[in-house]
Amino acid sequence: MQVFRKVQVKTIVTPGFRETLLKEMQDGIKKLDAELSFLEQRSKKTLTELTIKASPQAKAVREQLEMEKQKREEAKQKILEQIKRVEELQDGMEVLQGEMEGPVELKVGDKMDDIFNKSIIVKDGIVVEIR
Repeated sequence: MQVFRKVQVKTIVTPGFRETLLKEMQDGIKKLDAELSFLEQRSKKTLTELTIKASPQAKAVREQLEMEKQKREEAKQKILEQIKRVEELQDGMEVLQGEMEGPVELKVGDKMDDIFNKSIIVKDGIVVEIR
């Protein structure tokens, strides 16, 4: 019988892995900063227009835009915290990078731990071990 199982993907920390991860995180921060800048400009323009028109929607729009800015600020803070954790990782450590799902053939007499407790170990993008 064929069943699907989850397999953990772990990465061995190397300078290259850390550098790639930090670059992705810094790119995420740049994207959030650009979105915040856009929201700020949009906010000023929209609120000025609504104020000139004396629109009753001005307060609701202001609150919505502030909520959007707050979401991005929180996401930025999370990334900054992750950057600190990544910088503290030691070379050679194994870190969980994610999970995959894959098929496995299951037969009577198979040990469940041998079937379902599997990990793929990756170093610099290359599978180096399957446990």
